[in-house]
Amino acid sequence: MKRRYKTIILCLTCLLVIFSCYFIFNKIRVSPFIVKEETIRKNNFLNDKQAVLYYSSTADQDMDGRGKSIAIFVDDDGVARGYKMKGLELGSVALGEKGLLLMDKETLRLIGHQYKEVKMEYQHTGDLTGYLKSSNLYFTIFNSGFVKNGYASNVLYGNEKGFEKGNIPHFISTSGVDKNEIHILTEDIEKNTAHLRKVVFDDNKLIIKDLIQLKNRSGYNSYNPSSQIISDENYYYMVLEERKEGNLKDENVVLVRINKKTLKQEMITLVSYKNKTINQLTAKIPYSTDHSIYIYGKELFCANGLGDVYTVDTTNNRVKKKFTIENPRKGPYRYGEQTYFKNDSMFVVRYDSKKKVKYYFEQYSLVSGKKTNEVKMHGVDEILSSVKGKSVHSYDFKILK
Repeated sequence: MKRRYKTIILCLTCLLVIFSCYFIFNKIRVSPFIVKEETIRKNNFLNDKQAVLYYSSTADQDMDGRGKSIAIFVDDDGVARGYKMKGLELGSVALGEKGLLLMDKETLRLIGHQYKEVKMEYQHTGDLTGYLKSSNLYFTIFNSGFVKNGYASNVLYGNEKGFEKGNIPHFISTSGVDKNEIHILTEDIEKNTAHLRKVVFDDNKLIIKDLIQLKNRSGYNSYNPSSQIISDENYYYMVLEERKEGNLKDENVVLVRINKKTLKQEMITLVSYKNKTINQLTAKIPYSTDHSIYIYGKELFCANGLGDVYTVDTTNNRVKKKFTIENPRKGPYRYGEQTYFKNDSMFVVRYDSKKKVKYYFEQYSLVSGKKTNEVKMHGVDEILSSVKGKSVHSYDFKILK
């Protein structure tokens, strides 16, 4: 009997050692790249961070309440640190003057200058997150879905002093933000109409102002936005994919320009694709539809999913291919690629399974089109691999410095 007990104890001891080694190994393997909430609460957390990426599971993966999202911060040495949250499909990050707004499906977090946490009603899909410099307001818009009397796009806006709630009663197909106002393109599927509107906050109240209904170009009746909305002193700009009804092989990529004073609409063809397969047309969709166009000087830059960057001279509407990123991926499959424009550069998140450090981002000069820098992001692969039972997708990328 004693011998049997000794055997049982020995087996249990062995199992305990095995499980302990397993958990210790995993802790050692993952912990260096994961940060806890007490870390992101520190006012100096962002001081040495140069970039942030946002990954999340999709809304359908959150039906069991176990969806995951991760904000990955890359420091000045290229080392990545991940902060895990609950899921939010199409979630994003807003950059303010001194900090940033981070979110999941139930919580807003202001981090950087002063930490603040705001609980909110459950949201399953993000839409747009940004910062209005003139009024010092962060905001986030959610694709909340159909309601009894129409459609709802819930809005939360505020700062360290608190957040207010609002609603945009429209489906938003694309959007954008400048220093003073939010621009939205709303779509009525039943009526097959699209309206450009702007959203402002007056005396802390959300106000929606109608601008113009978009007109279809003669012979075309299918438009799909493939960029955010941007503006300069004189115009609003956005990029649409234009097709004729029933034609799945031909497509035009069109820049829409709307005069702010007259609201006159112009359409400039950037590039035409003829007799292409669905995979070929899918491959050219921008890596980041929320960060695919940008104005630098008198040129409007437009980046697509083939790695090509086109420009439009805003003074004479001339279109040209400015440059192509190095070794672009030509197929329709994506591996976390993202783009972001800042100052005189375009930044591109890349993935290469053959490299020791698989995730990295490149910097390209908007003047010369040449690559000027490459940053290896150590730890991103390990952070993403630490998510078990769910698939996370890349939804946002921003340069912090």
